[in-house]
Amino acid sequence: MAGLDPAVKKETLYTAVWVLVLSLLMQAVFLVIGQWSPAVLLGNLGGALIAVGSYFLLGVTVSRAIARGKPEEAARRVKASAGLRLAGSALLCVLLVAVCGTNVYATVIPLLFPRIGLSFRPLVDRKRGVTDPDTEGSDLLD
Repeated sequence: MAGLDPAVKKETLYTAVWVLVLSLLMQAVFLVIGQWSPAVLLGNLGGALIAVGSYFLLGVTVSRAIARGKPEEAARRVKASAGLRLAGSALLCVLLVAVCGTNVYATVIPLLFPRIGLSFRPLVDRKRGVTDPDTEGSDLLD
């Protein structure tokens, strides 16, 4: 990760923390409702890795597209990568469930965790008094 934009690293770590917290919460819910099994744990781990990996690839794509300097081309690249990331995530989830026998819900639900974590960012920023749009939420990890 030496040549990566520091913002990509920081934002991916921010998202990974939220995915971890929400994954632990999901494990607790499965345990409380009596549905926990190793398949739930493996599905959660796999789904979490897919979610963070997809978010990381989004960050790298945006960073590289912006570095090239043409806004129209950047927007086109980001849109194209969205379809590929979605298809790749779906394929990996299907493989986890079909080949490894993971729990379907525990595999798919973590794909929502990055978006949930990002939706809490304004609350975290407001509480911390962060107003600089370039570092929103990132100071949480400093």
